Amino acid sequence: MASRGDGARATHSMPVVSPVEPKEGLVKTLIQGAALCLASLTLALAGGMIPIPGIFFGLLTPLPLILLSVRHGRVAALLGVLAVGTCLAGLLGSGHAWVFYIEFGLPAIVLAEAIRRQWAPEVSVAAGSLAVIVGGLAGLFILAWGAGGSMLDLLKYRLDIAVREAMELYSKVGVSPDEVGPLFGSVEEVRGFLLTTSPGLFMAAALLSTSANFFLARRGSADNAAPGSSKPGFAWRMPDLLVWVFIGSAVLLLSGLPIAKEIGFNGLLVMMTLYFLQGLAIATFWFRRLGLSPLVGMLGVVLLLLQPLLLFLLALVGLFDIWVVFRRHSLPRPPGA
Repeated sequence: MASRGDGARATHSMPVVSPVEPKEGLVKTLIQGAALCLASLTLALAGGMIPIPGIFFGLLTPLPLILLSVRHGRVAALLGVLAVGTCLAGLLGSGHAWVFYIEFGLPAIVLAEAIRRQWAPEVSVAAGSLAVIVGGLAGLFILAWGAGGSMLDLLKYRLDIAVREAMELYSKVGVSPDEVGPLFGSVEEVRGFLLTTSPGLFMAAALLSTSANFFLARRGSADNAAPGSSKPGFAWRMPDLLVWVFIGSAVLLLSGLPIAKEIGFNGLLVMMTLYFLQGLAIATFWFRRLGLSPLVGMLGVVLLLLQPLLLFLLALVGLFDIWVVFRRHSLPRPPGA
């Protein structure tokens, strides 16, 4: 039988949990959450204040909020969205705050839930893009209602500002007045073209921004996973039947009918964006399979940004993957990819 002294020694030998450790964890969580909220606020302000480069930063506004939700839970993410929106309301006005909630906060919550539930990338991006499109239309309606005009008038006004800022940027970067002059003379044509293609451009931008936020957030959440666990890569595979949507859009574009041409052109914009993502997934797969240096990948991204022809070539690679199957000899698909 064990003596009372042995029991006492056993009691004293048990580890004592310090109450300081939970407090340190709480402080660390608060600091991380505040940093992610500040990052989202900075990206949102950059998107609204910096003319052209800020647009690219603004598209990543949901990314810190997605990471906040995945790492610290839904409640922390909701509080973060409310905090960022409140700051925007104080800095830019309540209208911008509501636009932020609808265009960025809602997609962030949807994408975080998709990552948490481990949905397929195609389904996740589709759900996030739908949230962006619905939120964008709602935000446009709110701005138009606040300005006392129609959504079409507001869209035309925004397009005029974007074209004017683009012209001013061309002049600042050293483009000669002779080259800028014809562009100023064709503002009406540029605005008409952008207005006609705005549905396709908006959907393409939603797909690109959603996919960027989704894959970056999924990779960022995987960095905090247990050591030794596989990190998800860039995986994308289009259903083969969607090629008929591409073919139908091309037929409408070549039909010569005004309305049919507009529908076909917008449809091709969306389909080429989807096939660009597939081509990018193929390029990423071969990059990993050949074991190329990360520097080569960075140079490839720079070339994509500087040479639009490469974007078109990647889209063609994604389209012809239906027949060629560039990943026929692919490695097994990693978990969560």
